[in-house]
Parts: sequence; C-alpha cells; structure tokens
Amino acid sequence: MSQEPVQIPAHIDEPPYVMFWRLDEVLPIGIGLVAGVLLAQLILCTVAGLVLARFYRRYCDNRPDGYLLHAIYWYMGAISGKHTRIMPNSYERDYI
Repeated sequence: MSQEPVQIPAHIDEPPYVMFWRLDEVLPIGIGLVAGVLLAQLILCTVAGLVLARFYRRYCDNRPDGYLLHAIYWYMGAISGKHTRIMPNSYERDYI
C-alpha cells in the first residue's frame, strides 16, 4: 500500500486578498465608495476612504498581524457590548 504525500499549504493563516491588497485594507475604500453613491458625493467619500486606508496601513505596519481585530475584541467585547477581559474557568462545563 503506497501512500501519497499530503500537500500542506505554505500560507495557511494568510488573510484574504482582493487582487494585490489585503481585505482589511480594501474595506475603507469600498465603504467610501458605497457611502459616496448613497450620499451623492462619490469623489469626496472615495478620497476619504483612500486616506483612511493609508492611515490604517501605516497604523498596522508597526504592529503584529490581526492587531486591530484583537483590540476590537478586547475593548468592545466582541462587538456585543459585554466586557470580556476575563476568561472563564476552563474546567467549568456549565455556563450560566
């Protein structure tokens, strides 16, 4: 019985990409485009999205990958409004 080797991807934890850019860098531009169409200020909102994406890239260049998502989870409580700065006991099986 011969087994074939398993192919392991080289970049398993890479964030999703849109063309050449990471998805989180493209989102401010896309949000600016949508807001510009809805507000009838396409050029102004697109430029604001581009500027916001540039500042976001500068902010994230000096920090580890996924820093902003971890900060949002830590400070905003996973977007639910709850404070999640404590971890539940791992041995406790019944959560109320």
